[in-house]
Amino acid sequence: MIRPKRKQHLSRFSLSDNYLSVILLGLFFICGLFIVWTHSLWAAFAYLGLWGFSYFVIYAGTCRYCIYYGEKCPIPLEGSCVPRFFKKKEGTFGILQLFWATVAYGFRVVLPIIFIFKYQMTGWGIVYFSILTVFWIIHLRFTGCPNCINTQCPLNPDFS
Repeated sequence: MIRPKRKQHLSRFSLSDNYLSVILLGLFFICGLFIVWTHSLWAAFAYLGLWGFSYFVIYAGTCRYCIYYGEKCPIPLEGSCVPRFFKKKEGTFGILQLFWATVAYGFRVVLPIIFIFKYQMTGWGIVYFSILTVFWIIHLRFTGCPNCINTQCPLNPDFS
């Protein structure tokens, strides 16, 4: 696996360390909401429900194992919010935690993807997938992983 080069070792992320990821995640959320909302108000409620449920999935399966538990992490509303819902779990942070993060993001993208293909929304599909791709490139290569101290994560540059 090609990992990013180490930039810093941030024990806590601030908005200034992470503003581009915050903006892109917000745009991604709004774009997905717009895609489903234009076709059905119920779909918009389902989208909001799935997005909210995804936080419980990522909190339970990923965030409570993380070194950033209770602190600001590279992705907005994740590490600092998890103590409100789940206690910290001691153990390794590895492939299983990445699996649960992937499942959580699956909940976030499923409805917009269905609507993009069902209604042949090519333009919105390009915008949606572009925002998602740029978000993950920025997070994995520049703002998140290269600065993270969670060396148990397989995406971390210091993972052995």
